[in-house]
This record gives sequence, structure tokens and C-alpha cells, in this order.
Amino acid sequence: MKTDYTSYMKIAIKLAKKAEGMTSPNPLVGAVIIDKKGKIIGKGFHKRAGEPHAEVMALRDAGKVPQGSTMMVTLEPCNHFGRTPPCTLAIQQSGIKRLVIAHKDPNPGVKGGGAAYLRKAGIEVIGGVCAQEAERLNEAYFKHVKTSLPFVSVKLAMSLDGRIAAHDGSSKWITSMDSRRIAHTLRNTVDAVVTGAGTIKSDDPELTVRHVKVRNRPLFRVIFDTHLSTPLRARVITNQSAVYKTMILTASSNTALIRTFTHAGAEVVRIKTRGGMLSVQDALNFLGKRFMHVLVEGGAEMAGSLVKARLVDKFHIFIAPKIIGADGIYPFKGVFLKSMRNAIDLKNAEIIIAGGDYLVRGYPQW
Repeated sequence: MKTDYTSYMKIAIKLAKKAEGMTSPNPLVGAVIIDKKGKIIGKGFHKRAGEPHAEVMALRDAGKVPQGSTMMVTLEPCNHFGRTPPCTLAIQQSGIKRLVIAHKDPNPGVKGGGAAYLRKAGIEVIGGVCAQEAERLNEAYFKHVKTSLPFVSVKLAMSLDGRIAAHDGSSKWITSMDSRRIAHTLRNTVDAVVTGAGTIKSDDPELTVRHVKVRNRPLFRVIFDTHLSTPLRARVITNQSAVYKTMILTASSNTALIRTFTHAGAEVVRIKTRGGMLSVQDALNFLGKRFMHVLVEGGAEMAGSLVKARLVDKFHIFIAPKIIGADGIYPFKGVFLKSMRNAIDLKNAEIIIAGGDYLVRGYPQW
């Protein structure tokens, strides 16, 4: 009778998710080993970059692998030496006779090589089990290795009538504590939180992780600041630590001011301008060299710039049952679509109830 590997692969995917926010620039990977009777004898996941991969962790958990055992892994095993030895060698030497892969690794240095190596070694390789779920699990990694650009998530909190702040600029709190807890969980899974100098000056946010357990890996706060006008007393400057670091992207050539921010612990990076503003594309080109996944929590100007440039990969939009009024602030400054024919659809959208709010997640169809 043919074995259905779907349930085992879902366990592997669930294991992989335990390391969200910890593995960048590596993917999230989980592995499960079963004996020929279908009993799970080993489980593991990749915990962070530089540490053993999921396959090795599962093999360690299993101990001596019985004859005829099968391994389920959410991503094609690596076949090269990096910070750790190739997983294909460990699998071959373990006695595993069948490998079930959810998705091929799109990394040019891995793609197809791991599966091909194991097939040549006499191990049966089955692919495509829970492929869609595995791709969603590593959507940031997939984009980053294919394009060298970070995966761009945009988070917005708005009222029922589509306003992110009242006319006077006040926006605390549009959404509920449940929504803010989800937002902080999301912040805890990315490499960097991106905002604009205007948001820093008006709200003085900490941009730290609260309401959930903080991961033990640095979170960068990246500020788009064309003229280097961020106040030195801003909390993102004064609250830096081993976990919370600040980077400012600017066009300013004021060396004295740059030196002042550097002495305050911030990293200052010069970016080209277009139309008097920082080039969003050039900024993302640079951020892609450092980060795999960025979360944009800026204001209407930044959200509008990203939408106009079609650089958003995923929206996380919290909608609260409040009406702020026509004089409130619209979330996408400068975006004029003129006709329903030009409306931007969100594909694979899902709606989650968060307290009294709704969270709409989806991928813009550009």
C-alpha cells in the first residue's frame, strides 16, 4: 500500500515554523523520520544560521536508523560545504532509503543538486509533497535567493473608512491589543523594521518587540531619512542594544552629522535620490545585501511610494471598527488609480479576526 506522506510533511512544516525569525539568511526547514511501519522515530528543525540543519537534527534524534526508513524534509537538502557539512552526506551515511521533499531549493548553489546526489547514491527521492505550504513557509527566502532583494511586507492599521490617522496626526490606538500582539509577533519574525523619519519625529516609536517573547537575534530598525533629520533624542537612537540596532538610510553628505549619529551607535548609509527623495529601489537593493525580510511600518508617504513602484510583496492590513472621517490620513499617499480596472487585487487573501478587528493578509497582484 502506498504511504501518504502528507501528514508527516505537515509535522515537518510545523517544526520548521518554530524557528521563525531565527534562521536568516537560511531558510526555515523541518525534518521527520519514520520507520517502515510509519512510526515517527526522529524529528528536527534548523534553529539558526550556523547551527546543524534539520536533517542532521532529525538523524541525531532518531539515533540508529532502522533499515527501510524514510525522511521527510521541507526543502531539498544541501549538497555543499558551508558553515556546516552537506546534509546529503549525512543522509547517505545514515542508511535512509527514501527521501520525501516538499520543495526544491531555488538557491542556484543547491537547486537540484541535493536530490540528484541522493538518487545517484541509490536513495529514492520523492518531491512535491505539500509544495505550496513549503513555498509559503519560505516565501522570503525564495524571493531573496532569486532576486537578491528582500521580501517586503507592509503592515498598516486603519479605520473602517480607510484612514491610518486622524486629521491631527493622532493614531494611538486605532486597533486593539490583540491586533498589536499579532503585529509584534510579525515584527519578531523579520530581519528589519523599516520606517520613515516623519514617523520617528511624529510618534517617536521604539520599534521593539513587546507582548511576545523576544527572539535572541538582532532586529534592525531602518529609517528612511533623506536629510538626516531624525532627532538624536529619538528612542530608536537612544535604546540601541545587542538586540535592537538602528540603521539610517540618507542622502545627506553632512559628515559632522553623520559622525554624530555614528557615535550614538547608529549605522548611517548613503543612498541616491530620485526626485528629491531617497530612491526606494536603490534602498532595497542595498537592504537586500543585509536582510532577507523587511517589515515596513512607515506612514502614508512610504506606503504610497512602495505601491507606486510595485515593490510590496505582502500586505498585513489591520482594520478596526472605527470611523475617523474624510479629513483623516489616507494610507497610500500619491496613489491614484482612477478606475476599477486599475484596482490592485490581493491574491491568496485571508481574513483573521483579532479581538474586535480584522486582519487582511494577501499578496498584491501587480
